Amino acid sequence: MTDLWKRSRITKALTDGARADSFAEAEARLDSIHVAVVLGRNQMDTPAGQAAALTAVATARKCFGQVTLVMEGDARLLASLPLGKTLRHAARSLGARLVEDAPRTTTHTISIGNASGMGWTVRCWWDRWLAGTRQAAGDGPGDSRLALTGAFAAAVAMRQIFACALAAKTLRPRDVTVNLWESWSAAGSGAIGPATFDVPNSIWFLGLGHLGQGFIWNLCLLGVRGGRAVVQDNQLIGDENEATSLLVLPTDLGSKKARVAGRWLEACGWKTDIIERRHHGDIQVTPEDPPYLLCGLDRLQPRLIMARHGFEFMIDAGLGHGAHDFEGIQIRTIAKGNSIEGLWNEAAQPRHDALHAKLMETKAYADLEAQIGRCGIVGFAEASTAVPFVGAATGALVIAQAIRLASLQPAARFLHMELGAPEMVADAGVTPGPSVNLGTIPTSLS
Repeated sequence: MTDLWKRSRITKALTDGARADSFAEAEARLDSIHVAVVLGRNQMDTPAGQAAALTAVATARKCFGQVTLVMEGDARLLASLPLGKTLRHAARSLGARLVEDAPRTTTHTISIGNASGMGWTVRCWWDRWLAGTRQAAGDGPGDSRLALTGAFAAAVAMRQIFACALAAKTLRPRDVTVNLWESWSAAGSGAIGPATFDVPNSIWFLGLGHLGQGFIWNLCLLGVRGGRAVVQDNQLIGDENEATSLLVLPTDLGSKKARVAGRWLEACGWKTDIIERRHHGDIQVTPEDPPYLLCGLDRLQPRLIMARHGFEFMIDAGLGHGAHDFEGIQIRTIAKGNSIEGLWNEAAQPRHDALHAKLMETKAYADLEAQIGRCGIVGFAEASTAVPFVGAATGALVIAQAIRLASLQPAARFLHMELGAPEMVADAGVTPGPSVNLGTIPTSLS
C-alpha cells in the first residue's frame, strides 16, 4: 500500500470533500502547516495546562507530521502516563521538537497560559468545567485544576488550524466557550461547575479505535487512580491507525488495540481486564462487571445490540464518517431498561456502496488509481474520515458524562455538537442519574 495510506483517513477530509484534487496535494497542504505550541510558565504545572499542551502536541503531529513545543524549563508530569516522568519527556515521546523560541517556520501558534504567540495565534482558555479558545491575550485561563478542559480547549484550537488547511487560506481564530459539566446548556451563565465530584471506579470500554482511545486519553489525563477497566477490541493497529488514534505511537504498529489501551490505563493506576474479541451481545453482564459501558463503535447494529444488553448505563459516542460530517459528535446516554426508540434513525443509514462508487470516479481517486490500481483505491474509498482532535474532544465530553452519572447527576440523553461551532448544541433532554452509588472514586480538585 502506498505511503498515502498512513494519513489517508485525515487527507480524506480534503479529497472526499473536493477541497484537494489529489491525495498528494492533500498531503502537501497538511505538511505545509507547522504548529508551535507555546506553553507559559504559569500553566506548566497545572492539570489543564499539561493536558492542553500534550493534546495539542499529539494531534498536531498526527495531522501535520510535525510540531514544536516552546517552553522554558520543565515540570513533573502530573498524570501517570506511559510517556515519561516529565512534561518534556512526554512531549518528546509524542513526537514534538522542543525549543525555547518559536522557529521562523511556524505558520500557526497555539498559546497556553501567559505565553505570547507568533503570527496566527489561537489561545486555549478554561475555567474549571468551562473550556474553549480566545483570540485576544487579555482573557487568560481561570481555574486550571481540571485536565478535561485543557484537552477539550486544545482540540478546539486544533480544529481551527485544521479549518485553515481545509480552506487553503488563513481563517481568523474564534472565541468559543463550552460548559463540559452541562454540555447542553449555554456557557455564559457564569456557573463553572463543581470542584468535588465522583469518577466511576469501574468502566467497560468497547471499541478502542479513534473514539475509544479518546475516552482513555482523557481519563488518563484526569489523573484519578484506583479504578478497574475492561478493555475490549479485536483489531490490530495498522498504519492508518497511528495518525488518528491518540494512544498509538509508531512503535505500537502491529500490536492489539486492547493491549495498548490496557498499558495506558495500568500506567495511570487502573487495573485492567483485556478481551480481544468482538462483543456480539453474547457476554453475559454479571454483578461483578462494570456498570458503565463506554462505547465507541463504528457500525450501528452492534451499538443497538449493546444498548439493549443490560449494562446499568451505556454512553455511546458516534461521529459522521464522511468528509462533510467527520466533526459532528453525537453522544447518547442509555439507562438499563430504557427505550432507545428515536435515539438512532435506523432507516436513514447511508448507502455506502453507492457513495464509495461515486468517490472512486472523482479526480483524486482517478489520480490515485494511476499509481496503485483499481483494486488498491477501494480501501481508500471505504475508509471513514477521522481526525485525532475530534477524538480528543469527544473523549472529554464522554468522560464528563460518566462523571455526572457517578456523581448521581443526570447525563445527556442525546447530544449533538459540531466541533466547528461547539457552543451551538442540539440536545434531547437528559437521562436521570442512578439512584444509588454504583461505585466511585471521590475526587476533589483542591
